[in-house]
Amino acid sequence: MFKIETIDPKVYRKKTRNATLIIMFMFIIIGFGTAHLAVTTLGEYSNNKLILNLLGAFVGLMITGLIVKTWFADKDWMKESMYSWRLKRNLMHVTNVLQKVKDQVDENDAHSLKILRFYHLGLEQMHQLEDNNHALIDLGAEKRALEVKMTELGQDLNQTEFDPQWIQRYKAD
Repeated sequence: MFKIETIDPKVYRKKTRNATLIIMFMFIIIGFGTAHLAVTTLGEYSNNKLILNLLGAFVGLMITGLIVKTWFADKDWMKESMYSWRLKRNLMHVTNVLQKVKDQVDENDAHSLKILRFYHLGLEQMHQLEDNNHALIDLGAEKRALEVKMTELGQDLNQTEFDPQWIQRYKAD
């Protein structure tokens, strides 16, 4: 179950920028090391040093990804980055079946209303965190129309939780 958390956009941008710089620095060190290692160890078998460098850099990227996933994903300095990744992933689950959800919203299906409300709240937060004001404006009218519909039907507007299992019924169609 994913829950939308309250995060200050300025803090979010600062912490994700710092996490990105740390991971980039780590990748540069590991990538250069593995690229150099690939050229020195496999150089006698190939005349194409560029391919060996790219191969070494790719291995460095995989090592960096493994390190981040294994040791850094649960660290405090990665919290905002991991939260936004999970939020985007859950929004993508809804995006994949969005038209089917909207079709059911037109029929006043309570389950679909909850999913679409979560989708709007999640998109709104992502746009705020990433300082994407233009997309916020585009989302506003659709969001307000859904709020009116949910209020008329007596639905709770506070749909900050989402379980990816909720959309399984839309995938079956």
